[in-house]
Amino acid sequence: MLRNMICYNQIKECRGGIKIRKIRMNRIRDLDYIKLMKYGVGALLASAIATAINVQYSLAAGIITLLTIQDTKKETVTVALKRITIFFIMTALSAIILPSYGYNLVSFGIIMFPYLFFCLVLNMKEAIAPIAVLCTHYISSKSCSLEMIYNEFLILVIGCGIGIILNLFMVNSYKQIRSIQREIDEIILSIIGRMAINIKEEDKSKYTGNCFEELENLLDKMRKESLNYMNNHFYGTNDYFYKYMQMRTEQCLILKRVFADIKRLEYTTTQAVKLSEYLYKICDEFDEANNAVSLLEGLNKLSDSYKDEKLPVTRSEFENRAVLYNILSELREFVEIKKEFTEGLTESEIAKYWGGK
Repeated sequence: MLRNMICYNQIKECRGGIKIRKIRMNRIRDLDYIKLMKYGVGALLASAIATAINVQYSLAAGIITLLTIQDTKKETVTVALKRITIFFIMTALSAIILPSYGYNLVSFGIIMFPYLFFCLVLNMKEAIAPIAVLCTHYISSKSCSLEMIYNEFLILVIGCGIGIILNLFMVNSYKQIRSIQREIDEIILSIIGRMAINIKEEDKSKYTGNCFEELENLLDKMRKESLNYMNNHFYGTNDYFYKYMQMRTEQCLILKRVFADIKRLEYTTTQAVKLSEYLYKICDEFDEANNAVSLLEGLNKLSDSYKDEKLPVTRSEFENRAVLYNILSELREFVEIKKEFTEGLTESEIAKYWGGK
């Protein structure tokens, strides 16, 4: 027994070690090596420029570059502007307090309270650390002269400027987002196809919702990529992919509810067969550029045909019919979400993203 426990623990530790190694390998594989290069080159270049023009504390320019480079162009510019704004506030505080109370730790503490207050009130938390470092340069040099202020301003401008310039060169994520989008649509199409089959089946023991986990992961991935895509463009909204992701996310939630309802159906009826045919119709017309008008018309016809059906007699028939009506209602919402999405698009978006369709 003890030997078996030891063997089990060894196997468990071995599996744990393999899992940790896989996680580490995935992290290495998923590293943004282009951004890594920007960090290294940017820090070196900013420090070199600051040194070349005889700026004091020149290495600080490289550190500011490291802190300026963000995931997107807009974020980088926003962070840089915040730091420049808060720099003038910090410099004004330093010019008032340091000459009066001395270039020491106590003065630094006095400056920090109003400085942090302004950073938080103005939502400039990103500026706290780098600009506070520039404040220490005034203390170290025991000077708040115009020459010293100009020196610190150059450090900030060089550091932020190099960060902004390097982040103008971004890998175009258009193809990657399109690839994720196609994967999402293919999974949704597969889910609807399985629903068309299983809504008529009485034995649903093999009908599982495992595919929803993969779909949700892809939607989350598309959310991140579409936000980056938006923030890497300075002009226009460029939020088509983000709106598309939101539309598919809402539809995913509906499909999860439809899946749960289909699992509740106990036997096949003519209404279920008609719903199956309509689900196949959705599959046939499932397309990014589909305005869903035809699908809504088909849904109205299906709803009208249900009204002509005989009323249920037994309790089980009534419950089964109620579930089918609920599925019909969910599918209407599913289709209307797509219709609202297409109606909300501008002519330029349609031309840009649907031009080849």
